[in-house]
Amino acid sequence: MRWIICLITLTTMLGCGRQLQQLAVETMQNAQVALSSAEAMGAKETAATRLSTAQEMFATAEKAMSTGDAEQAYRLALRAYLHARIATETAIAVREEALVEEAQAQLTLGEQSVDEVLQRLAAIKAELEALRDD
Repeated sequence: MRWIICLITLTTMLGCGRQLQQLAVETMQNAQVALSSAEAMGAKETAATRLSTAQEMFATAEKAMSTGDAEQAYRLALRAYLHARIATETAIAVREEALVEEAQAQLTLGEQSVDEVLQRLAAIKAELEALRDD
């Protein structure tokens, strides 16, 4: 009976180990994709610290995986993924903010042009009224 319990326990542990290994591999793949996305979105310029942290954690996760520590690799890869996502979102926010500022500047120029046109129109109306009165 003890042998059966030991065999079941060992089988369960091996199954969990494989699942953890697979989870670590998938998380590392996701972290790698997130790092590539962050770099593509310009995080090197706008979120360098977050991106650097993510890259360092990913490199450490790779070392942990190569030594067979799947649990540590999973945890580090997950943290690398999260830092890379934050770097990506920061880069997107900075880019969007720049677009908003550009749109506001264009709106201001447009408003100035409208004011100038209205002033010219008022001057033309005044001239027309003056000509009618003569």
